[in-house]
Amino acid sequence: MKFIDLHVHSNLSLGRDSPAEMLEHAKKLGIEIGLCNGKRGEYISGVEIRAGLEDFKNSLSKASLDYTIVHGGDYDINRLAASSSRVDILAHPDLGRKDSGLDAVLARKAAENSVAIEVNLGSIIKSGGSSRAHALKNIRRNLMLSRKYKFDLVAASGAKSRLELRSADGVSELLKLIGFTEEEALSAMRKIPEKILNRRRG
Repeated sequence: MKFIDLHVHSNLSLGRDSPAEMLEHAKKLGIEIGLCNGKRGEYISGVEIRAGLEDFKNSLSKASLDYTIVHGGDYDINRLAASSSRVDILAHPDLGRKDSGLDAVLARKAAENSVAIEVNLGSIIKSGGSSRAHALKNIRRNLMLSRKYKFDLVAASGAKSRLELRSADGVSELLKLIGFTEEEALSAMRKIPEKILNRRRG
């Protein structure tokens, strides 16, 4: 199964390893990655917008790379992201929250605007105990909302170093343990990232 991980950072943004090191390790794992450094490169290039409510639209208007991710968690930012067809991925909508960051209103908006909701695997892999249980509960909640409201889910690692990248087999097995069907895992790992990239390049 193919995996295209679009939420990866190199040392040009929030990460620790160079783009070359990240790309080389991804190749060894047999996966493709996009680097959301906010800079155009000789690779799939994206940007992760981290903005407050006042700066959100201004930041979004400057985004012109292969794809755009919005740093989620705050409910109002989640709502603005889900309401904008210029956003490709809403990352970790549950960040810093007790709930999953989505409700029926946001789910409908994400579906209407083709905004994919991220399944952030790093939130599971890098946590333990109650934090991991909380992350799993939120991902399962958003999976149920996706089935009901038909918005896209996209799997991503949130990797900030080459050692945080994951193989396709590992990601597939983790998604299935969470409750994804084979088809849902394939969609989140490959079909939706391809759809996002084809939409912006077309």
